[in-house]
Amino acid sequence: METKIHFTEWPNINAITRGVMSSAEENVDLFNKALQERETKYPDYVPSDRAKEVAKELEEKGHAKIENFIDTDLIDSLNERVTEILENPDNEYNQAKVSESSAKNEKLYLQCFQPLVCAKEVRDIAFNDLVVDIAGAYIDCMPALGTCNLRRSYVNNMNEGGTQIYHVDPNSPRFLKFFVYLNDVDENGGPFCYVEGSHRKKFILQQGDQGIHFNAQYSWPTQVIEDIYGKDSIKYLTAKKGDLLIADTNGWHRGIKPINTERTMLTLNYVCHYEEHRESSSFHLEQSAYDNLPEDKKGVCDLLTLV
Repeated sequence: METKIHFTEWPNINAITRGVMSSAEENVDLFNKALQERETKYPDYVPSDRAKEVAKELEEKGHAKIENFIDTDLIDSLNERVTEILENPDNEYNQAKVSESSAKNEKLYLQCFQPLVCAKEVRDIAFNDLVVDIAGAYIDCMPALGTCNLRRSYVNNMNEGGTQIYHVDPNSPRFLKFFVYLNDVDENGGPFCYVEGSHRKKFILQQGDQGIHFNAQYSWPTQVIEDIYGKDSIKYLTAKKGDLLIADTNGWHRGIKPINTERTMLTLNYVCHYEEHRESSSFHLEQSAYDNLPEDKKGVCDLLTLV
C-alpha cells in the first residue's frame, strides 16, 4: 500500500509534540501559561541585538553555530575535570559509579552528575551573557536553565541506542539546547545530527484510511526520516572545541555514535517552565554560586534547586 506524506507546520497544533502530556493542546496551554508568568515577572527583560540575530537564524533553520565562542583553556580545564570524575567510581559526581577505563567498551556513554555543581567551568558557560540572551530572544522571555548534561560517548562495538536514534525532545513545545564539544568533532567523531527545518515542519504518514502522526512514537528509524525530509536536510554539526552549537530540539535530531574518537560534550537547556512540566526535573546549583551571580542573571536560576 502506498504511503503518502502530509506535512504540517508550526504553530499548527499537529506540528507540536505532546511531550509527556495527554495531548499537544495540553502541552501548549501549560507552555503559554508559563511564558506569560515569566513575561509578567521580568517585564523589562530585553535581549541584545546580537542575540536577536542568532534567534532569527534559529527560527529559520532550527540550528546555529558560533565559532571560537569559548576560551579553549576553559574547555581543556572542563575536559580534565570530566576525566577526573569518570575515572573514579567513588567520586560523588560519577553518576554510573564505574571506572571509565573499565566500562568504555560496555557503555554508550558515561556522564557527570549535577554539572553546575561538579564543575565551575560549566557555570561560566551557562551564565554567559550571549548564551542567556539567545535563549531569551528565541523563547521571548527571561529564560531559565533546565537540564544540564556533561557526558563522554565512546567508540566501541555496541549498537546505536537511546538518543543516537532520531527523536524529538519532549521537554517543552519551545526551548533551546546549547551544545559545547570539549574536543574537536568531525563526521567520524560522533557529531550532533539535525534535520534542518524540522523544528517547524512535522509529518503525518497516510496509509489508506490510517494516518500515523509523528507523535505516535518517540523515536524513528534513520531511513524513515531521510525518506520524509530528504538527505539534503540532514545536517552533521561538526565543530571545533570552543565552538557553540545551538538547536531547537523540537526538530528531529540524534547524536551520531563516535567511530574514531571519543566525544565529550556539555549540553544546556533553556526553558520557561520545568521541563516536561515536572518540578522533579530541577537541577542543582550551590547557594554560594547563586549569591555571586549578577542580579540580572539570578532569574536564570528560577527552576534550579539551590543547595
